[in-house]
Amino acid sequence: MKKFIFLIVFLAVVAGALIATCPDRNAHMAAIKSVVSEVVNDEVDKQTNIFTTELASISTVLTVNMADSYLKTNLIIKDHTLYNIGYINYKDELRMVSVGILNHVFTLDKETAREIMKDKMTFPFK
Repeated sequence: MKKFIFLIVFLAVVAGALIATCPDRNAHMAAIKSVVSEVVNDEVDKQTNIFTTELASISTVLTVNMADSYLKTNLIIKDHTLYNIGYINYKDELRMVSVGILNHVFTLDKETAREIMKDKMTFPFK
């Protein structure tokens, strides 16, 4: 009986910790914008002969701001009490782009982000 009570208390503490540390919408947006920034920087670095340093930094800022505006209107966060999942509407279906648990947001990989961004934005992608 003591083991059962200990198990129940342990599960309640774990559930309470998960609920208390579930990240919010802003954490999801910041994590996704970080991935977007990395992808844009990679693309701009590939095209260095075309861009000057100043134009490259401006394009990065513009693209990240465009992604921020897009996320503000299209990011859907589904809260599942212990964790939450971020979705965007991509080609008429919801596509998972982030998972938040224990105060951390796990995002999509760079290749998937690059694919989505190429479809949604043309600049700085060829």
